[in-house]
Amino acid sequence: MKFNAKVKVAKKPVRVVKVAKKTVAVKKTAKKPVVVKKIAKKPGVGKHYEKIAENKSLYGRRIKQLKAITEDTNYIPKRGTTGTTLENSYHEFIFSMYGALISGRKITPKMEAAITKVVKRYAGWLKKENDPKYRKKKLDYTENTIAKLNMIKRRLGECNYTKNYTNEKLYFLESIEKQVYSRGKLSIKQRKALNGMHGQFTRKIEKNKKFEKKSKNKKKY
Repeated sequence: MKFNAKVKVAKKPVRVVKVAKKTVAVKKTAKKPVVVKKIAKKPGVGKHYEKIAENKSLYGRRIKQLKAITEDTNYIPKRGTTGTTLENSYHEFIFSMYGALISGRKITPKMEAAITKVVKRYAGWLKKENDPKYRKKKLDYTENTIAKLNMIKRRLGECNYTKNYTNEKLYFLESIEKQVYSRGKLSIKQRKALNGMHGQFTRKIEKNKKFEKKSKNKKKY
């Protein structure tokens, strides 16, 4: 009898070698902190507005009065006849006091008394301006002064000066004329300037006449 005997061969166990994975080091990049710039407030800004508000509370009436005075061009011309500065130092003083009130400056008792005097003086001027007798006197003065200005203009035209020089003098005379109409008076300095111009133009006309006379005599010979 044949037997198909199968011999079972024992399989060798397969060893599984586990390879340990290398740990990958992940570098964490630290985020840069965001710097928020704080805008520093200027020292004293809040206090400055407080002082302005304080002056407005304490001297509100005076601020309104000085505002009206500085805006009255019949009392304070915007510009002097030169076109550059105020007419006198008193006008500059009024503007400085008004500026002190609205800018929040500390008002001393002396300043407060000066501001009161400015207001009283202006009130007196207004009363005078509305007086019929004074207004008639002012009108007469205006008419006489304008007549003298026109005479000076005519003499200027007879002098035969250069066009630029003539226009320069006319500009001055016209600025004086505007002031006479608006205010009815001239300063001592302005009156002296007009007298000087009158004398200058008169002498120039006489000189021109003498020159013309000599020229005619020369032509005869």
